Amino acid sequence: MITRFTSIRFAVLAVVFAYVAGVSGVGLAESSSSLLNEMAGKVKTYTLSNGIKVIFYRRGDAPIFAGAVVVRVGGSDETTGQTGISHLFEHMAFKGTRTVGTKDYAAEKRLLERVESLAESSQSAQQFTPEQQKEWDEIHEKLRNLWISDDFTARYEKQGAVGQNATTDKEFTKYFVNMPRSAFEFWCKMEADRLISPVMRQFYQERDVVLEERRMRYEDDPAGKLYELLLGVAYQRHPYRAPVIGYERDLRRITAKQLESFRARFYIPQNIVISLVGRVDPEADIKVVEDYFGDIPTGSDTKRDIPEEGNQEGQRRVELSTQASPEVVIAYRKPNYPDPDDPPLSVMAEILAGGRTSPLYVELVKRRQLVAGVSQEEGPGIAYPNLLMFGMTVKSPHSTNSVIDAFDSVLHRFIKQGATEEQLDIAKRAIGMEYLGHLSSNQSLALDFATSQLAYGTWKASIEWYDLMMKVTLDDVKRVSDKYLVAGQRTIATIERAR
Repeated sequence: MITRFTSIRFAVLAVVFAYVAGVSGVGLAESSSSLLNEMAGKVKTYTLSNGIKVIFYRRGDAPIFAGAVVVRVGGSDETTGQTGISHLFEHMAFKGTRTVGTKDYAAEKRLLERVESLAESSQSAQQFTPEQQKEWDEIHEKLRNLWISDDFTARYEKQGAVGQNATTDKEFTKYFVNMPRSAFEFWCKMEADRLISPVMRQFYQERDVVLEERRMRYEDDPAGKLYELLLGVAYQRHPYRAPVIGYERDLRRITAKQLESFRARFYIPQNIVISLVGRVDPEADIKVVEDYFGDIPTGSDTKRDIPEEGNQEGQRRVELSTQASPEVVIAYRKPNYPDPDDPPLSVMAEILAGGRTSPLYVELVKRRQLVAGVSQEEGPGIAYPNLLMFGMTVKSPHSTNSVIDAFDSVLHRFIKQGATEEQLDIAKRAIGMEYLGHLSSNQSLALDFATSQLAYGTWKASIEWYDLMMKVTLDDVKRVSDKYLVAGQRTIATIERAR
């Protein structure tokens, strides 16, 4: 599974607004800060002998917990020719290990080595001679008799797992699940095992699955294709320009051997955080976590040589001509957290396009009926300067150009007049309530704690961001509007109906 957009809005907001809905102004800030401090006192952090960070947060009475293993590796870590490789490994991490998913690993290992030899001699298993194809098919027939399909997930299901999944984005690969408390040691054993001894089982079959996923999400989905084109134009140097799922030409060239080398480089303790939320006992549970995850070998610190994008010189545009409803996406360059402008930008975006009373919605949807709706997102990642994106689906018979002109008129008026206190208050409240539904769960909290730790060196970054967001003033909103809503620093991507 790939997440298209990532935001700095953290899970703590859900905790806050679950308790303080209905409180306004100063009372909201004071009540939420008190609750955040109370929560912070219950979070326990540890460091394993090999350097892995572990976060515990005990809450709730039900005998369940959410476990998350988050790795600091994603699309921005990939090199030219290997785009999509981090997401490929996410798929392989469910195929099992030396002890899970096979009837005879020793026999399987010999066959997989021959598979890889054939792949390397046939342009990454793309151009076989008749003899190679015959041997390839024969080996895979033997392998099918050794493989236990879906053994990894089946074992979890027998233990009562709920919501087991994984995602890959620009910076992180995340593995997560909800489990009964009685299965805590089982979770530790299974998760550590797939970090220590994963097997590149069914790799070339799974590569085909990812290629089909790419076709569905990007080639056959106009919105997905437009997003890919937008990033490719907005970024000229930075790896944010490439889709997390990878380019088709790269995916077809990646081999299991290359994937194993990539895993060995990034799946090391320095890049891993474990987070556990729910019915946990930190003092006792950390010993079990150490017993299993402490065996993961350390590696050399990951060196990331990410080129800076540099300044954008003038507005950029890209157009997708296809048989689909016209769309407009307008993306402005912006800094990422912890830059002090990030929280005001989030508030500004919420004011502009966050609800039915926002200026863009009122003018473009209600009054002029140019578009079906207005959305705003920040992305594509959080570790490097990113984009503030406004999306609109054009209503017939209007054109994308008329929508862009109307959009600009709203922004020009907003920049000149500024926001109101009422708009500011509504925006701050909405930022929290937006995430209340899906970030109040144990699983979401576990993921956000681990992600914050890896991204910013502390899980408390969420609290810090929230405090800064609550302190945003009208002057702050005016300042970032003037600074970042600049035509020369934006990229416009449109879908135009093919004739």
